Amino acid sequence: MASDSVAVVGAAAGQRKTVLHLVGSRQDSFYYDLSVLYARACDGCEELDRSRYEFRFAVVGMDDRWSFPESLDEKALEAAPSLTFADAMAHICKMAPDVMVPHMFCVEGMTRYRSLFDLLQIPFVGNKEYTIWHATDKATTKQILEANGVQVPKGELLIRGRVEKPTTVKVPFVVKPCNEDNSRGITLVRTEEEAQKAIEYAFSFDERVVVDEYIAGREIRVACIEEEDGSLTLVTSSDGKLTADAIKQAKKDGDRKCPADLSPLLHERVDRITREAHRALKCRHYSLFDMRIDADEQPYVLEACLFCSFSPLSVIPAMAAHAGREDLRHPNLFHTLLERAAAEAKAPRQVTDQGSTTASDCSGEH
Repeated sequence: MASDSVAVVGAAAGQRKTVLHLVGSRQDSFYYDLSVLYARACDGCEELDRSRYEFRFAVVGMDDRWSFPESLDEKALEAAPSLTFADAMAHICKMAPDVMVPHMFCVEGMTRYRSLFDLLQIPFVGNKEYTIWHATDKATTKQILEANGVQVPKGELLIRGRVEKPTTVKVPFVVKPCNEDNSRGITLVRTEEEAQKAIEYAFSFDERVVVDEYIAGREIRVACIEEEDGSLTLVTSSDGKLTADAIKQAKKDGDRKCPADLSPLLHERVDRITREAHRALKCRHYSLFDMRIDADEQPYVLEACLFCSFSPLSVIPAMAAHAGREDLRHPNLFHTLLERAAAEAKAPRQVTDQGSTTASDCSGEH
């Protein structure tokens, strides 16, 4: 007797592809609102090819219930019926999206929910959950990169209740929670008197905290985009010197210089270290790295930023627009990645009680 299948069959050839934006968060209102904000910006782009793609929305609420609003404006979000997880899976199965675009930025959203869509055999744009899992933890990211010969700042891992003060890294240093993004919990410590307060602040976000030596010099961002043939294209921007509110200030487009002004030697070093980091972390489609450049033009990878919502103002599309290639301009890059992800869909399988597999679809009753 065959078991129910959760595999999804996409649109027939010649039809518009259904693109499902995955939005929301169960963690807190900050991550929920951030997700909606970025997804709105992506869908709000007037240049998206709506003759080729039908864009739809799945929203995960903080109450662990799902909704499928007609749009992401406030009225539509409020009016959309709230569904249980089981009913939401049935709804997605009947919708049969060809590709999913993840806009969830909490750790769970970037990992477990991507894994869920792998189980549903719905391809998605961006990095797989096995890449995101270790990249969301700053200490683990550093360990993997360092083990693969990628230069990172010297640092220490603090664990609440076990090791709560650095012993080898001296001020100035940067304190940051292992599992937070969007600059939450980060402090540049310039004096010993500031250290304890900064560490306690970081511990308020996470039980594990990284203390990194401060690399004096420039800060740059490097976007890495995979071409269809597997080669890697890099674009850079420069955000200047680190200040107490550097990460917030770096969000301002006016502070970016793109492409960054790099000497030939530094350009070669940045290219090499970025490709090594992209491959070491098993990235796909794209990656983004924050780096510091010291006085000797040595680049150090600070963080891996392995997500993008593909709005016109998102970092990777904004940087790629300066590469001088029409195919990398938004929304062309986004369209290309949608097609590449959709093409990864495999024939759906159904596991029977006897252990064999058969082709199936999601059109039955639930």
